[in-house]
Amino acid sequence: MIKNEEQFISFLKSNYDSINKIPKNWLGIGDDAAIIDIDSQSLIFCADALVEDVHFRKYTEFFNIGWKSIVSNQSDIAAMGGYPLAFTITLGVNETIKEQQLIDLYNGMDSACKEFGGYLVGGDIVKSKNIFISISAIGKNFINKKIMRRDTAKIGDIIAVTGEIGNSITGLDMLENNNIISNKQTKKFLNPVPKINESKYAVESGIVCAMDISDGLEKDLKRICESSNVKIEIDFEKIKYDKSIEEYFNSDYESKILTSGEEYELILVGPISKINVLKEKIDLSIIGKVTGNKKPEIYFYKNNKQINLTSESFDHFGK
Repeated sequence: MIKNEEQFISFLKSNYDSINKIPKNWLGIGDDAAIIDIDSQSLIFCADALVEDVHFRKYTEFFNIGWKSIVSNQSDIAAMGGYPLAFTITLGVNETIKEQQLIDLYNGMDSACKEFGGYLVGGDIVKSKNIFISISAIGKNFINKKIMRRDTAKIGDIIAVTGEIGNSITGLDMLENNNIISNKQTKKFLNPVPKINESKYAVESGIVCAMDISDGLEKDLKRICESSNVKIEIDFEKIKYDKSIEEYFNSDYESKILTSGEEYELILVGPISKINVLKEKIDLSIIGKVTGNKKPEIYFYKNNKQINLTSESFDHFGK
């Protein structure tokens, strides 16, 4: 039985020529998005879905569902070094959905498009037991054929992260357990911001390895390790986070921060010279380094002692 996203991708790559035999100048399955070259222009394609009781609860405001459905795709495009052009929407609904909820849903999508780019150009609607929304997106690279991908990390490269980490998981916990409606953490969870401008500066600075944090810093760094076949070491004390999270989660706060999904910050990997140039332009923290290239490994340290995680990152298979 396929247990996770990585196993599913491995299964697809092992069994289907339409996946394995794509043109050499294309980038297919296994990154934040696909890259297709058409008439000397590189285009970015990606898709993301939000499913009731997996990605959102029945109490979630539909404006926020619509917003996040677009932002998750905008963030994938940003991770590849591009900006969004257009979106199509497949919507699954049942008899419980109300007209105002549909209006709110599209208001959320429309607002994210106006704020961060892209247009709604089509889609489909179907009957479904659980409500879901699936977005397909197309984008374009800021600099033609200059892309960022997860399999280009090299020994000696520096690991850097935009913004703060840990607010999303804290906001979710506050909403589900403490009835806190509005603060920095809940806003981060409900209305995240894709790092499109940061992506532009990264590409212009010569960064070629990146990934967005959608499933947690630990899991997404591990994907860079596996794709690039490198060892990464992270100094937890260098990670930027709101100190109130320490008190909120007490002794478990390190694991919560490292496994916080739907942050939509960018992991940027490159030589120290390029990272330092980028630090002058955007909010960026250097948190670690690529220290080996024999096999994929990742280690987190605090006060020179290894951190053993007590929480798991988000699992799309609903574990």
